[in-house]
Amino acid sequence: MVFSRFEQFWLAEYQRQHDQADLPKQLQALDLRELDASQSTRQQLLTRALRIAERRGTATQLNAWQRNRRLLTVVMGFTALILGMLATQAVLTQAQPLSLLFALILLLLPNLVMLLLWLLLHFNSHKPHGITAVGLQVMNWLGAKTSRQSGFSERPITLSEAWLRHVQQQRLLAPLMALASHGFWLLISLSSWLTLLLYLSFNDYQFHWATTILQQPQLVAIAELLNSVPGLLFDTQVPLPAESGGGNEFANLAGRWLASCVLVYAILPRALLVLLSLVWFAVKVRRMRLDERAPGHVAVVQALRQQQHQPQVIDPDQGQQHEGLQFNYAEQGQGQLVASLDYEANPKWGEGSAAANFGVIDSHARKRALLDELQQQPRQEVAMRIAANLTPDRSSLRFLAQLAPFTRTLRVQLVTTEGDTYLSQWQSLLDRYGVHHVTL
Repeated sequence: MVFSRFEQFWLAEYQRQHDQADLPKQLQALDLRELDASQSTRQQLLTRALRIAERRGTATQLNAWQRNRRLLTVVMGFTALILGMLATQAVLTQAQPLSLLFALILLLLPNLVMLLLWLLLHFNSHKPHGITAVGLQVMNWLGAKTSRQSGFSERPITLSEAWLRHVQQQRLLAPLMALASHGFWLLISLSSWLTLLLYLSFNDYQFHWATTILQQPQLVAIAELLNSVPGLLFDTQVPLPAESGGGNEFANLAGRWLASCVLVYAILPRALLVLLSLVWFAVKVRRMRLDERAPGHVAVVQALRQQQHQPQVIDPDQGQQHEGLQFNYAEQGQGQLVASLDYEANPKWGEGSAAANFGVIDSHARKRALLDELQQQPRQEVAMRIAANLTPDRSSLRFLAQLAPFTRTLRVQLVTTEGDTYLSQWQSLLDRYGVHHVTL
């Protein structure tokens, strides 16, 4: 079975979530010796995810998910076409003579408002919204229904959840939402324009410049301003208010001008944005990278190294060798978060702080919960309190490295008490990896 690049990384994320939930069971699904040792670690992770998907039937579920997506796309496209037709009919069924300015506002204003709303929400696109959120909810429902009909048992991790996490991690959510929004409104505008052309071609309509509070010079200024772009592109003549008594000639000119304005101000901008969104999405897909340090992946990578007889990890406080950790930080994030690793002796440690308090991280479940929260919303700064009398073991350092991709700044607060024995080791290791730290 052939998978696209997007689908390969999608299945890798789906498998990563299962590895994170139950690694021993997942390691039994595929013998790691079946993987090509000459491949890079990232390629081995992708190959493993694809083979497990084919053996467990996940690939079949993915194909069903894609069929549902195509069906939903057709339904949403048909809905957009109907809405465009209804919008034009609502304008042309007004009492004649039709107000040119009012007709133009009805045909263009919804498109313009939704475009401005998209611009506002575009800079806060950590979660799906608008038509993308509606589509994802429908896909969840269709996916659950298809799984029941196909005999697949319900699993705690679904393909839709993995898809969402995948596009969030690879920063594909923004171009996908842009493509969905602009594509939907392009179809509405195109349908509205074609319906307008059809009705104006085979029906007789009369137009005039209607107003209650505006004066004729103001109407002329508005008409000429609206005609600036259509006149530049198509040499369209504006029907001036003084010519409204010209009968059929004025109606012909007004109809052509109205259709030209819809084309210029509704269809062409949306078509351009759809094209840019496609290019944006294609570039993002080409730049996708698999994060080997992500929870789930890092455990499989260690198992691959052990399989290849290349042990590289020992406790850092037992010798000079240490795990080859990398601290790669996020490019953007918002807000601050503070937490305490393993235990906290001071019960009032979080009081008076402006940062969000995640509490004490004293279990694997709490570590996973923190990583999940940071994946959903990367932070500007994460402060981690660590008691200096704790051993700087490999698990703690690995967890700090896993936090780095989801924050712009990682700051470790070494809390000292009487009888500290590992303060200098902590300071030395944190300096070695370039991690900011303070001693309290």
